[in-house]
Formats: sequence, structure tokens, C-alpha cells
Amino acid sequence: MRRLSLTTYFLCALFLIALFSPITAVAQEKKSALAIFDAAFAAFDNQRLALRNWQYHQTLITRQMDSAGNVVASGTWQSIVRPGDPRPLEYTSSRVEGKLSFFKAQTPSSPAPSGTTATKTPEEKNQIESAVEAVQKYNLRDRYYWKRLPDESVAGENACVISFEPKPRQDARSREERFFGLLAGRIWVSRSDSSLLKAEAALQSPCHLFWIIARVTTFQFTYNLEPAHGGSRLFRTRRATAKTVVTFPFFAVRQQHWLTADKFEPRSPRGLTPKNPSL
Repeated sequence: MRRLSLTTYFLCALFLIALFSPITAVAQEKKSALAIFDAAFAAFDNQRLALRNWQYHQTLITRQMDSAGNVVASGTWQSIVRPGDPRPLEYTSSRVEGKLSFFKAQTPSSPAPSGTTATKTPEEKNQIESAVEAVQKYNLRDRYYWKRLPDESVAGENACVISFEPKPRQDARSREERFFGLLAGRIWVSRSDSSLLKAEAALQSPCHLFWIIARVTTFQFTYNLEPAHGGSRLFRTRRATAKTVVTFPFFAVRQQHWLTADKFEPRSPRGLTPKNPSL
């Protein structure tokens, strides 16, 4: 398997806000944008708790393009996500073609030679859970100005629309703080049951994340909740996309990411799902 890129990590973080934040009984005429946001975060842990006995299937597709827009590398990973489980995602299949930048290959551990003591390599944490921690740690409530916009219709539903933009002079000691401090966007909340129907966000200016010479000049994120076809809204298919450009002095890395969460099902023990390593 390969470790997901840092830009995909932030895609997961934003995707989680949408995935676990159906907002309960707040889409009322007089509710302010910040009040709706507060209610969303109050429901955040409750929604994750509701999925502790469930799992869902996640598909990540990444494509890397040259300056002319031609695909030069791609990867597809399918995994099972168990909300609340800190262990790495259970990957069921993967395929990588070409060389994807920012994706680090992981080699399986080998038995220690006879007569020596094996050194245990720290297990990589479940990236979904790491993203949850980031969302909770960096206090998004106080990082942004929140504004209620005119209602709109999304996917055939009436929706409250809320915008957010970063406050100036934020603490930016970590890469996550620098990233969230430059992010702005909008969310659409169903007036009928307060489900999050749609979200979009983008960097407002280039961001230094990892290397001094490299800048993330583009990060554009979208999220959409598919219409219900009967059953619980909690189990509806979610789709997210991200477009990223990381610029170096003499070249740029352009990637697009597609993330889908679907096929919610009762939780099963790890290792029971058939593996298809090469898709």
C-alpha cells in the first residue's frame, strides 16, 4: 500500500466534516450561521458514535497531470472504513500507474534474523481518525467569520447557505494551522432535516505546508450528498473532490482526487473481506 498524500489528508478532513455532521433541529428561520455551526459540531461525536457498529466502503482515485493536462500517473485505492477504529484503514484493492508525487511506498515488515530482537515499527494511524483529530484540535469555530446567505435549492431540497472565511492574524505555527487559516467556502444545509447537502472550499492564497521552496497554490474542494432513495440519510452516498497544485521553483505537481463513501453495512471483523491487490 501507499501512504496518502498530505493534500489528500486535508481532503479527508473536510470530507469528515460533511460525513459526520447532519445538523439536528437547527435549520430554523432565525438561526445564525454560527449557531448552526455550533450545533453541527455538537452533533459531530454523536454521529460518529452512531456509526460505531457500522462500516462503509471508501474509494480514492488520484490522477496527476502535466502542464498540458495529460494524465501522467494515477492511483486507485479501495478500503473499508470503521469510524472510531484508530488502526490503519483495511485496504481491499489498489492500483498505481506511473509515479505519483507525495505518495510514499510502504514495504511489509520482514521477520527478524535469527538471534536478534525484532524492532517494532510504529503502525501508521488510521488517516480518517487523524483527520478527525485535526478537525477537533484546530478549533474551526474561532478561525472563521461565519455568515448566513440567502437560501437556495440543492438536489431538489431547500437549503440554508452558510459561508466562512478566515479571520486575520491567526496562529500559524503548524502546517495545519497555516492551511485552515487560508481556507474559505460555503456549506448548504437541508431545511427539512438539517442534513449537509453540499460544501465547497478553497485556499484564498498560496500556502507553505511542508518545504520552504514548495507552495500549495491551488486547493479546491467540493462535497455532495446524493439524494435519498429510501432508508436513513446517515447511509447516503457521499462524494468529494479536490484539485491541488503544489509549485516548486522549476516545476509544479498537479493532482485531482475523487473520494467516495458508500455501501454502509454492519461492522465486520478485519480481514474477512476478499482482497484484490491489483484491482
